[in-house]
Amino acid sequence: MSELAAVAHVLRRTTFGPFPGQVEAAAGLGAAGAIETVLGAAALIPGEPVFDEDDAAGTDGAVGKWLGLMRDPSAGLHEKLVWFWHGHFTSSHDKADAWALMWRQHLVLRTHALGNFRELAHAMTVDAAMLQWLDGDGSTAAAPNENHGRELMELFTIGRGPYSQGDVRAAALALSGWTVTDDGRASFDAAVGNPRDTVLLGRPVRTAHDVVDALCDRPECARFIAAKLYLFLVGRPASDQRVGELAAAFAAARLEIRPLVEAIVRDPEFTTAVYERPRYPIEWTTAAFAVCEINDVARAFDTLTALGQAPFYPPNVAGWPPGMRWLDPGAAVLRAELAVDAPALPTIANAPDPVTAVLTRAGIYEPTTETLTAAKDLAFALRRYPRAQAAALLGFVLTTPEFILA
Repeated sequence: MSELAAVAHVLRRTTFGPFPGQVEAAAGLGAAGAIETVLGAAALIPGEPVFDEDDAAGTDGAVGKWLGLMRDPSAGLHEKLVWFWHGHFTSSHDKADAWALMWRQHLVLRTHALGNFRELAHAMTVDAAMLQWLDGDGSTAAAPNENHGRELMELFTIGRGPYSQGDVRAAALALSGWTVTDDGRASFDAAVGNPRDTVLLGRPVRTAHDVVDALCDRPECARFIAAKLYLFLVGRPASDQRVGELAAAFAAARLEIRPLVEAIVRDPEFTTAVYERPRYPIEWTTAAFAVCEINDVARAFDTLTALGQAPFYPPNVAGWPPGMRWLDPGAAVLRAELAVDAPALPTIANAPDPVTAVLTRAGIYEPTTETLTAAKDLAFALRRYPRAQAAALLGFVLTTPEFILA
């Protein structure tokens, strides 16, 4: 693999790029240097959005603010992990009362994205948007709602299997007493909460924080999180042996996320696992809009909605599933339509070699023979119509395997 192709791969997996010119700017770093750069990049700090329930996808809305950060060339791995945790500790504005709740939860993810998993789990368990999303809001010891406890175990910490229905009931009881106040804050009322110890997975617990600690201390927790992060970043499932190694290191680091992530992206498997998974819609859309030079938040949100992965709107408590289902051939037309009247067309049309120009803009440095031949044939057929040629090439490249895979 060439150096430029290797750097492009690193940026595809660890950021929402690469964006035009970004790989060339990193020339000389190599894959290892690019990894160190994204690991060392400072976390971006968002401005306060405008909480307009009718225009959340506007430039100054919650969605717009986040998409702007994703498209920032200075964003490093931290930004990618903010997205990962949003798909792990899911909550949706479909059920949360207001954008202010969703944004405060978003800031929790930003604070802990590369921090400590236990602290993240503590904060998210009693987060107002999460309480509403998982029906923990208003759950009392007299009538505990089991949904919150079940999902905290199954989806957020230890995965399926190591708990019983009795453990679900115990978790629900210990999680009771939390409500969301009229001003959107989480509040605990001891008068309706759990008054005494109950047993969860063989351990006495009484409060929500006891539950989180009990789950984070389980060996299944380190394995569950390590395996999920590995799949997201590397693109293929880790072997049982590798999961065990990563989980042991994660547990030894007291569930600090950064050392786990560093171990994953510095593993040779990471740099060789090229095009092993789909470029998820949020990744594809952010990169494609940059390639096309389209800066329209509302259109980006519409595209993401059509592709099935709109920020702040996960489909269910399990978030967006991994896997090849995202490569729906029916989406090819939607993807290619971005090229129509794209602001980048004059740059491509005026290039000495439009094929090379469009591939480079898209971060494709080692196209397959099939892709390169098809692009050259297309360029030749439209050689007398530079703008139409540029639009056809751009639409084609946005739908190639090299661009829709990561």
